Amino acid sequence: MAEMAFTGIYNFRDVGHVVNTLGGRKFIHDKYIYRSGRLDNATLEDREKLVSEYGLQTVIDLRTKSEHIKQAQTQGANRYRPANGPWDVIYIHFAGRNFEMNMLKQLKWWQIIWFLMLMIFQFRMAAIRILGRNVLGPKGLVGLSKDSLRFCQAEICEALEVFTDFKSYPVLIHCTQGKDRSGLVVMLILFVLGVPLEQVKADYALSNEGLAPVRASMIKEVEEIGMTADYTKAPPEVVETVWNFLQTEYGGVDEYLDAIGFGEQKRQTLRKLLLV
Repeated sequence: MAEMAFTGIYNFRDVGHVVNTLGGRKFIHDKYIYRSGRLDNATLEDREKLVSEYGLQTVIDLRTKSEHIKQAQTQGANRYRPANGPWDVIYIHFAGRNFEMNMLKQLKWWQIIWFLMLMIFQFRMAAIRILGRNVLGPKGLVGLSKDSLRFCQAEICEALEVFTDFKSYPVLIHCTQGKDRSGLVVMLILFVLGVPLEQVKADYALSNEGLAPVRASMIKEVEEIGMTADYTKAPPEVVETVWNFLQTEYGGVDEYLDAIGFGEQKRQTLRKLLLV
């Protein structure tokens, strides 16, 4: 169900359509929420299709400054800038200061010094590799999901709030692969809407299919920052882990969202906008 109808956009899908198809009934509005990998390689035809066929109004970009720099270096003058499209773009540095500081604290003292030296002399990607090899990679997808819930709370709330404004729709949310950061935000939305866990897991796992055409290049990219090929996968057990973590650590999804500032009134607005 991951759509292959684009030339330069991968891992794209209409979340409502997926949920409705999996559940066998109309549950969420179609063509309201889309998710995908980065849009930098979108062709002119891809961009026109996002507007004419999907009615896109808002793009949420969850990538870090390092990812934007890397992409700009790779594509140079040919780089497509989402802001040039006929839609609003909201940039949210998902792995923000709080996340970065907590990851940095998990390095050994000499690794911290080396990391800071590389950053000072603007060898940003080399510095990121230190975190990738020594902290992020060993944590795996499950560990990173938990850390995102702990240390990216302001960013998660900011992303969720976009979905409470009816003028934002239809919305496309993406990171680089369109899998983990985007997947986590979409996961929380589906939890709020009461979508059965098995359907949330199935939607998340569709990224395995959606990333298949670019998996080789994705593996190369993650290995360059010290991660392993496992980071390009989308095992459905990540969803169950997130669900159980929210129950155990916070008392449930609602309690977690209350704690980060996405309270019941905002959740009710989300339900009114998205549920059929």
